[in-house]
Amino acid sequence: MKKYNNLKQIREIYGATQEQIAEAISVNRVTVANWEAGNSVASGSNREKLSIYYGIGPEFFYDKELTEDAKELIINSANRASEIVSKSNGERNKEADFHNMFESLTFSQALQRYMFSMKLLLATADSGELDKLITASQINEKMGERLKAIIELRQKELSSDQPSLYDLIEKIESDENT
Repeated sequence: MKKYNNLKQIREIYGATQEQIAEAISVNRVTVANWEAGNSVASGSNREKLSIYYGIGPEFFYDKELTEDAKELIINSANRASEIVSKSNGERNKEADFHNMFESLTFSQALQRYMFSMKLLLATADSGELDKLITASQINEKMGERLKAIIELRQKELSSDQPSLYDLIEKIESDENT
């Protein structure tokens, strides 16, 4: 399978700086630069954060060619973010909002919200259109695949004598802050 690195192109289409991305997902700007240069790759968790930020699936970062439809999604996401900022008279900041959301939300809280959302989905499934139920099931399968990939990577890192990607990133960031 052909590998891609669309991170810089996606960021430029969106109209964000490396500093803005770093702030939004709570990493160092150098980390973003390293991802874009191909010196390292974003973890599964950071890919999900970027996916939420840009409004596209994480498969477009490394696994898929950036299509015109994906580019349009990125542009639309950037336009919606700009609208929110302008409607708030500059009082809102997407990067700060994202940073605060990810800093304040624990995995346990996210898991509880996920479980509640799934229960709501199941509770309303009888009135759902069949094609939408099928799509919801497909989404759930894809999300499960992403979670399994994160689990496999974590298990591999835990069974290794080498430091994890998270540990290495933390080391770089703490070295730069001292």
